[in-house]
Amino acid sequence: MPVILKFTAFFGSDEGRGWSESHCMQQPDPPANLLQSMLAFKTLLDDKRRPLLGKDCRVEGLRVSYDTATGDIASSPYKYSPFAYPGNQRAGAAPSVSAKVRMSEAGNTFFSDIHLRGFWDDVEKDEQLDFTTAAGTAWKNLLDQFTASLVAQNYGWEGIDPTLTRRGNVTGYTINGDKTITFNLDITQGPPLPGVAGTKLRMRCAKINNSNSVLNRDFTVTVDTESTVKTVQQVAALPFTSAGTFVIEERQFYQYTGVQYTILGRRSMGRPIGRSRARSKARPLG
Repeated sequence: MPVILKFTAFFGSDEGRGWSESHCMQQPDPPANLLQSMLAFKTLLDDKRRPLLGKDCRVEGLRVSYDTATGDIASSPYKYSPFAYPGNQRAGAAPSVSAKVRMSEAGNTFFSDIHLRGFWDDVEKDEQLDFTTAAGTAWKNLLDQFTASLVAQNYGWEGIDPTLTRRGNVTGYTINGDKTITFNLDITQGPPLPGVAGTKLRMRCAKINNSNSVLNRDFTVTVDTESTVKTVQQVAALPFTSAGTFVIEERQFYQYTGVQYTILGRRSMGRPIGRSRARSKARPLG
């Protein structure tokens, strides 16, 4: 059975900020060992991605993972210790900007953006990327090598398959005795639910109870009947008062075939790898 491997690189900066970048690759069968895939990705990052970083930014860790047939996640991490791979000797750009690289697949109908943060500060001029200067030309040449390697090594991204994605209305729900939730669904777009009860799906709800419900978020659900699904986890929710909407996405692999354009983007850095997350935002009570 084909699997989609997800390759994630974790970056950090001297300002105490961090970010991640991900790419995917499809294989015909689950790999017997993820180490070979990990080492190939590490070589790509060390040789092609690291030179695009400013001297105050660095690669801190890597991970390759995939969803198994049982719903578990198989993964293999790599941690640089110490951080021996700082970027180029030029200063890095502000943490709130990125070089947004628009990638396309073979049909030029689906696209994915790669936000490269931590690029050289002197590549940006007058709020845009300037590839006409000596520094800009040098950075663009390195970028071309990196994106060409992504294409040559069959990397890509995991995106929505619009023909198989299900959309519709949540017409009601039941709070079960075990504190799980059974949703009543009216599918208005996409195929019927899988005929095998217990099949796991990812569902995102919105607008339930006039958008004031803890149920307006993502869930892992299992198929119950042809029109109902049940959450895997327990959820404390108030009774149903008004209908909402849902999306059950089906995803597929799209392979990079080339760069459409590269412009200055906005994508701030977050917390560094290994640091505790901040306080969760307030949520509705029911």
